[in-house]
Amino acid sequence: LSKFTLLFFYAAAAPALSVTVVSLASDGHCDQGYLLYGNFCYHFEIEDVKNWRDAEARCVSEQGHLVSFQRQEELSFLTGVIQQTPTGISLWMGGHDSVTEGGWEWTDGSPFRYIHWNTGQLENISADCECFVSFQTGRWNDVSCTELNTYICKTRKAHYPLPSVKPTHYGCSQVGGSLKGALPF
Repeated sequence: LSKFTLLFFYAAAAPALSVTVVSLASDGHCDQGYLLYGNFCYHFEIEDVKNWRDAEARCVSEQGHLVSFQRQEELSFLTGVIQQTPTGISLWMGGHDSVTEGGWEWTDGSPFRYIHWNTGQLENISADCECFVSFQTGRWNDVSCTELNTYICKTRKAHYPLPSVKPTHYGCSQVGGSLKGALPF
């Protein structure tokens, strides 16, 4: 039974995409070091390398999972961010078929609807392979899950309740039946 997971791969010659990149400064919705995009926060771990299972375990310890994709815009956004990092890095993603052979799913439980396989990739998969996405083509390919790679964790952005505001009374105080400081009309 093959076990598949997804991995990003970035090569130096990746074409530029038209995306807006936000700084890693915390805006209160994401923890420090995370990048906010839409309803999610992303942490790009480009210095710590792990195999796929250890990378997922690390993301879970941060209340997230390895990155999943629901739309091309999300993939394009993350590609734009990755293009600003050192060239040649590979980044694990959270897609796998470890439960049912060929039954792809994301580690965060989201539906596996957005698919971007490279031509011929599913024909050449052997036992204990994983997948990655090449940022030259934006297509996903396969590699071994035991390889050590960097990774992207994805968490839901924090939703803080609006602070309660007590009414503040400005104006005149009432003294002895008349308003002190009131203008006669």
